[in-house]
Amino acid sequence: MSLFVLPKWLRPGTDLMSKAIIHDSKIMNIITTTLSNTQNDYLVGNPEWNNGTRSDVVLEAKSSVLNLPPIIIEIQHTVNRLFMKRVINYSLEAFNRHKLDPIVLIICTDTLSDSVAKDVKTSDIPACYDFPSTGWACNCLIVCKRRVLEYTDTMPLNPFIALTLFLTSRELTKNCSLYPDDPTIQYMYTLASHLHQNRLGDQNITDILAQVLDTQDHEHTKILELIDQNSSPKTVAKAIKNLQSQNYAMKRKYTDVNLGPSSIPTSISTAIATATTTAAAAAVADPTISENIDVTLESVTPYERGMIFVENFKHTRMQKGFKRMDWSACYSKGIELNLFKYKSADVLRNQFNKYINNNKKNCQ
Repeated sequence: MSLFVLPKWLRPGTDLMSKAIIHDSKIMNIITTTLSNTQNDYLVGNPEWNNGTRSDVVLEAKSSVLNLPPIIIEIQHTVNRLFMKRVINYSLEAFNRHKLDPIVLIICTDTLSDSVAKDVKTSDIPACYDFPSTGWACNCLIVCKRRVLEYTDTMPLNPFIALTLFLTSRELTKNCSLYPDDPTIQYMYTLASHLHQNRLGDQNITDILAQVLDTQDHEHTKILELIDQNSSPKTVAKAIKNLQSQNYAMKRKYTDVNLGPSSIPTSISTAIATATTTAAAAAVADPTISENIDVTLESVTPYERGMIFVENFKHTRMQKGFKRMDWSACYSKGIELNLFKYKSADVLRNQFNKYINNNKKNCQ
């Protein structure tokens, strides 16, 4: 049983989590095998288009001689007509760049509007609907949870079904997933766990306690729900035993293992970044900056890297007992590390506040 609970800002289906998961080579092969019947022939391309717009993820062929269409992947809370117009624009930009019509994969994490749903047809590709794409894309595929659940009757799950279920169910812990024992589901929650560790660095005692309490709260709620549903005593007893096993595992984890820096296996994911020499040197040179600040995530934009740096800078000051954020120091260090080019610390503060508010909206 998993002991790990993701924070809401890293919920599956949010931008940061979705990009990091899809950038993993194993997950990328799941997508390309399903959509273009090929493996190890794609790499993560540039999502920035010449007209200034940006897609979530773009996969492109490793070589033009392969003649494989680019794959545009969009993770979207609400898929409506306005969003589809944006997608068509991305596809035309992709054609201008690659001279091939792209395959478009839209993963709808919440609402598929009636205005779009009325035009879709069932697709031969599992968990997908086909949206009319003549003239602007090879295929435009839309995934939503209702469609995904039609393909969950076989275990283990088809890896593509598991991926789309992970992104559309948006569960914070593997235990709440419909299929926690599925190997692909387990793999993605492992990726998610390492991404979270990489973002926050080593946990102090308060963080550990908060994680334990969150996990306990989830499991207690599940047990109460079983009782409310008049589940059999055997089912309730099994849930209690599972919770006891988790408590034992947690105890072993924090009594047998030193709480040193986390080690992230490099084989897990190419999307999980490690600290660069520049960032490490900066941390040593300036003790007010946490060694755990990570500004090298390959799966995020330069803007997001800057905001992650600010977030970690602020978190580090709080851990050291400072009650107020030092925006001037943060701004100076960010400029030194070439993370942003804002005109002043006030502008940086305004940008960060917007970033936090947008993340809160995405997590709701």
